[in-house]
Amino acid sequence: MFVNLWRTAPFLRLLLPFAAGITGGMYYPLIPWECMIICVIVWLVPVFFNIRKQFAWRQYRGAAVLGLLCCLGFSLMCISDVKRRDDWLGHVVKDSMYCVAVLKEPPVKKKQSWKAEAEVLMVHNGEWKEVTGKLLLYFREAPPLDYGSRILFRGGPQRIRSSGNPGAFDYARYCAYRNIYHQVFLDKAAWRMLPGKGGNRLGRWLNAARSYSLNALKRYIPGKEEYGVAQALLIGYRDELDKEIVQAYTNTGVVHIIAISGLHLGLIYVSLLQLLKWLPRKRWADFLKAFLLITVLWGFSLLTGASASVLRSAVMFTTIALGQFVIARHSNIFNTLAAAAFLLLCYNPYFLVDAGFQLSFLAVAGIVLCYQPLYDLWMIENKWADKLWQMVAVSMAAQAFTWPVCLFYFHQFPNYFLLANIVAVPLSTLLLYGEIGLMMLVEVPLLAEFMGKALEYGIFVMNTLIRWIDRIPGAVVNGIALSMEQMFLLYVVTVACLVMWLLKKKGALWWALGGMFVFVFLGAARRIRWQEQKLLVIYNLPKLTAVEYIEGRKSTLAGDSAGLIHPQLAASQLELGVKDVVRISYIRDGCLLSAGNKRMLILRGNLQHAPPVSKKIKIDYILFSHNPKVDISRLQEFFIYDQLIFDASNTAFLLRKWKNACNELPLRCFSVPDQGAFVVNL
Repeated sequence: MFVNLWRTAPFLRLLLPFAAGITGGMYYPLIPWECMIICVIVWLVPVFFNIRKQFAWRQYRGAAVLGLLCCLGFSLMCISDVKRRDDWLGHVVKDSMYCVAVLKEPPVKKKQSWKAEAEVLMVHNGEWKEVTGKLLLYFREAPPLDYGSRILFRGGPQRIRSSGNPGAFDYARYCAYRNIYHQVFLDKAAWRMLPGKGGNRLGRWLNAARSYSLNALKRYIPGKEEYGVAQALLIGYRDELDKEIVQAYTNTGVVHIIAISGLHLGLIYVSLLQLLKWLPRKRWADFLKAFLLITVLWGFSLLTGASASVLRSAVMFTTIALGQFVIARHSNIFNTLAAAAFLLLCYNPYFLVDAGFQLSFLAVAGIVLCYQPLYDLWMIENKWADKLWQMVAVSMAAQAFTWPVCLFYFHQFPNYFLLANIVAVPLSTLLLYGEIGLMMLVEVPLLAEFMGKALEYGIFVMNTLIRWIDRIPGAVVNGIALSMEQMFLLYVVTVACLVMWLLKKKGALWWALGGMFVFVFLGAARRIRWQEQKLLVIYNLPKLTAVEYIEGRKSTLAGDSAGLIHPQLAASQLELGVKDVVRISYIRDGCLLSAGNKRMLILRGNLQHAPPVSKKIKIDYILFSHNPKVDISRLQEFFIYDQLIFDASNTAFLLRKWKNACNELPLRCFSVPDQGAFVVNL
C-alpha cells in the first residue's frame, strides 16, 4: 500500500499540482492562458504519432496534465476572487449611500452588537445599480431579522482591517478568504426592513432546520453552559459557548468535540456500518448500503444547518462510501480522501487555507495510516482493556499529522490529550446519539423532557471532568513560537519517522536528522534575531493606549491598565520573543517616553489655547491619545517633531479631522486604527 501509493491513488497525483496552483493563485491572481495552451498542445500532439512514439511521449503528456491542473488552480483562484468582477461592491463604495441587502444568516449576539453576514444586491449613487459583494452588518440593537430578510440601509461600508499587531490574528485576510471585504455599523434609524424574502428555498429550509434544532435544545436543556455545549456538539454552533469551557477543551486537546467535524459524522458512519452488517455481501446490498449511508449523512448535515465544517465531513464520507461500496470494494482510501479534497477545492479553493479543512483531512489520513500498526503493537485479551487501547491508538494516530499544524496555529500542546480523549470521546459519542434521539422525541414531551435532563447531566459530567484535567499541573505547554518553515520541517521529520517505522527504511533516518538539524538552526537564528532587536510598537487596541519598547527579549510596556493585560499583547510578545516585561499602568498628560535613541510625547489633555514657548522641544513622535484637544497647526509653536501618531483610543470623527489637517499642511502622520499597529525598528 505504501510502496505503490503514488500509482494506486491517482487523485493524489491530481490534487498536489492543483493545490500548488491554488496556492500560487493566492499570491499571483492571474489566468495563465499561455501555459495552459502549451500544456494542451503537448498533450494533443502525440495523438498523431504512432503507438511507439506515443509510448515514448507518455511522461511528457503526464507532465502536461499536471501542468494543466496547476494552471487550473491559478485560474480557479482568479475566478473565485470577487474583486475582479466589474460589478463588485468595492468599486462603487462611498461614505454615504443607500444599499439593498439580503441576510445570509440570522443575526448573532456579540459583545456590544448583533452581527450578520449579508449580500448586497443594489446600491444608490445618483441612480440604482446592481452590484455583487458580501459585507458584515453590525446592529446596535437586536434586529427582528432572519435568513433571507431584505433590508434597505444608509451608510458607508468600510473596508475590514486587521489590527496589524505583531502575531495577531489577521481578521481582514480571514474575511477576504470568504470574499468579504466590507462592514457597516447601523443604528436603529439607519435601516428599514423591506417586504419579501431573499435567499433560496434550500437556504430557508436549512435555516428553519437549524432553528428547530436550537429551539428544541434550549427547551429541554435549560442550563446555560450545558445548552452551549449541546449546540456545539450537535450542529457546531459555538456562539453561546462559555469562554472558560472552550479554553478548557482547547487546553486538554479535545476542542474537536465541540466543533462538528469528521469525528461526529464518523461516529454516525461507523454506527450505520454496524447496523447494516446483516446485509448479504451482494452487489445490490453494497449499493443499498451506500444509498442509506449517504442519505443519513446528508440528512444529518442538512438538519443541523449544513455549516462549512459539516459539509466538508459529509463530502469526505460520501466519497469514502462511494469508493468502498459503489466503485470498488477495496479502493485505496488515500485516493478516496484525495478525491474528496479535490472536489471540495473545486467548490471553494479557499478551503485550502482553512484550518478546519486541513485538520480534518490530516487527522483522517493519520488514522488510516497509523491506527492499525499502532493497535497491532499491543494485543490485549481483555475485551474492555482492548477497547481502551483502541481509543488510545486512534487518538495517537490522529495526532500523527496534525501536531505540527496545531503547534503552528495554536502555539500550545496539550500534554494530557490521551487522558482527555479517553474521557471525552466515549461521553461525547453517547451525548451525540442522545441529542439525535432528542430531535426524534421532540413531539413526545414526556420522553423528550427525560432525555433532556439526562443529556444535561451528561454534559455537566463531561465539562467537570475536562475542567479537572485542565487543572492538573503541566496540562498544557504554552508559548510555542513556530514559523511556517519550521512547521514544514516537522512534517519532514514526521514522514521520515513513519517511513522508518512502517516501511523499515533505515535511510529515512538521515532525512529525520537533517530535518531536525535545519529546524534547530532556524530556531537558533530566530532567537539571535530576537536578542538583537530594538523595536517601538504602538498597539492597535480599540479605545485603549499601549506603547511597548522592546530591546532584545526584554520590554517596557506603558499604557492604560486595561491595555496592559489585553489578550492580543500575549500573541504579539510571543511573536517578538519577549520574555521579561516591565509594565507602567499610568500615563499622565504630556508624558515623554524615551525608546532607544527616539523620544515620544504622549498628548492626552488640552493644548488648544496654550501660549507659545520661547524654546521648542525637539522630539521624534507625538502620540495623540484619548481625544486630546489639540490644534495641529499650532504644534510647530511648541515642538520640533518628525511624525504625528493617532492611536486607537481616539474617536473616528477626530481621526478624520486630524488626517485632513495633516494633508492640508502637509504633515507626516500615522493613523493606527486605519493602518494597523505602528512598528518601527530603532
